[in-house]
Amino acid sequence: MSKPINELKKGIIYTSIGTYSGFILQLIISMILSRLLTPKEYGVVAIVQVFILFFMIMVESGMGPAIIQNKKLTDSDYRILFNFSGIFAFLVAILFGFFGVVLSLIYKNPIYQYLTWIQAISVLFNGLNVVPTAVLNKEKRFKEVNSSTLIANFVGGLIGVLVALLGGGVYALILSSIISSGVNFFINRAITHIFFIRKLNLSALRKIIKFSINQYGANFLAYFSRNSDNILIGRFMGPATLANYNKAYSLLMLPFNFSINIIGVVLQPVLSEYQDNVDFIRGFFLKMVHILALVGIPLSIFFSLSAKQIILFMYGPQWSDAIMPFSILSLTIWIQMVISVNGAILQSRNHSKIYLITQILYATIIITSIIIGILWGDIVKVSICLTIGFTINFFVCFYRTLKYSLYGKMSDFLKEFFSPFILGGIILLALKPFNYIDFQNNTVSILLRVLVFILIFILYIFVTPEKKRIAQMLKK
Repeated sequence: MSKPINELKKGIIYTSIGTYSGFILQLIISMILSRLLTPKEYGVVAIVQVFILFFMIMVESGMGPAIIQNKKLTDSDYRILFNFSGIFAFLVAILFGFFGVVLSLIYKNPIYQYLTWIQAISVLFNGLNVVPTAVLNKEKRFKEVNSSTLIANFVGGLIGVLVALLGGGVYALILSSIISSGVNFFINRAITHIFFIRKLNLSALRKIIKFSINQYGANFLAYFSRNSDNILIGRFMGPATLANYNKAYSLLMLPFNFSINIIGVVLQPVLSEYQDNVDFIRGFFLKMVHILALVGIPLSIFFSLSAKQIILFMYGPQWSDAIMPFSILSLTIWIQMVISVNGAILQSRNHSKIYLITQILYATIIITSIIIGILWGDIVKVSICLTIGFTINFFVCFYRTLKYSLYGKMSDFLKEFFSPFILGGIILLALKPFNYIDFQNNTVSILLRVLVFILIFILYIFVTPEKKRIAQMLKK
């Protein structure tokens, strides 16, 4: 089993470099744009971004994971699938352009009729990029994938900031997205040497269609479970309220994005070659859950107790209404980090149907929680209901994965959280007194909190068996 471990280690290293570099870059860009644009402008773009995600899921149609999972595809098949993805991307982009009329009626703002046609270019580029990116991931060329993404984000972010400085308003965010997706596609296509051919053979589609349909259904449900809050809040509470909620949610999703963009992306391509070795995948799954919980639970406590300082430091006082939702939703960071590996594990086991059913349950619970929160009254109550919903989903998702895919015990799974919760409790006791101290300088306050958090985290690792456990994993 040294081969999958080495491939996984190599993939995680390159993906970590790309993700963390991209995170720092996007964080800087977000901090700049948050001070140049108003919450209302952010809210308008947030609504477009919510729906563009749906159209991107539509244009991807589950093809990426299906290409990775199928080991019988040839270079000719890739080019034929590239043909189909190009045709479909063009049609979906046109559909998204016309969708602006619907958005303008729902949200009573004619600007959406223009923004969707501009943003349709991003839909086209993302659709064209599905096959090249999937091929790179399948071949475990994680270095190229992350270099391409980093360059694309840098170019797109730079142009976005320049447009904002010139008074471009919402178009700064739109153009940033378009440039990023375009640069990413052209680099990936050049690396893979995939091009259009004069051939449309359905045999290539037949090889991936079953997996692709289940994957698309799961992605479709995941979209609605993760974006119905934005859709409903934007409709019933307005773009300014949505912007504050979206800022809070986007910030707490950064740790989640680390886990899904680093680990989730790498897991399926590597573990898919060992889909029938249940013991190996289950053992690795439990180790990964432990590491994610060890990082996620302390982060949840830190973010929740430091919500005010983080929001003000990152975005400025105009985003103060995002503080309370951020504090509440931060308690779910560890849950979302751990859940992020669930899909990749089920995909690597070739259990796309189980993944689809799990996503149906997940979406039902989350959407119900959001509706209850909105009927209750405001974004704080929505945040409370979502936190409860995520907690319920945590047990539902992993009970199903352990029972139907990994054939393991829930008790063994829950044991992995004992030590992380102890660490979280220690950090809670250490940071809670800071909330009763009136620091005149917000930057000093956040730096002291970060210092205490890091010291406790490192000390705990070195004085407990966690040091030995982590050392063994790194050695392997």
